[in-house]
Amino acid sequence: MRDYALNRAIFEDRIGNRSLFSRLFHNWRARKEVTQLTEFDDFLLADIGVSRADLEWAAKLPITTDPTRALEDRAVLRDRHQPRNRPGWGAY
Repeated sequence: MRDYALNRAIFEDRIGNRSLFSRLFHNWRARKEVTQLTEFDDFLLADIGVSRADLEWAAKLPITTDPTRALEDRAVLRDRHQPRNRPGWGAY
């Protein structure tokens, strides 16, 4: 988790210091990558942690938003709020 946070901070610093044109270009390329994910079947998407609906949602985001980051944030929020089945625990 520490490495993830460190890599994310480095990435944020690289993106944050870019010009507007550079950030828009980055977001455009990220959008192309997201649309390429639609070619995967649903089992692969589930393994990655996204659904087809997530990809459609990300494709509709404005060009000023990085769709890969938005997908990642959405997946993290879903995992955080999804109840987990714990073996040996009774109903609450």
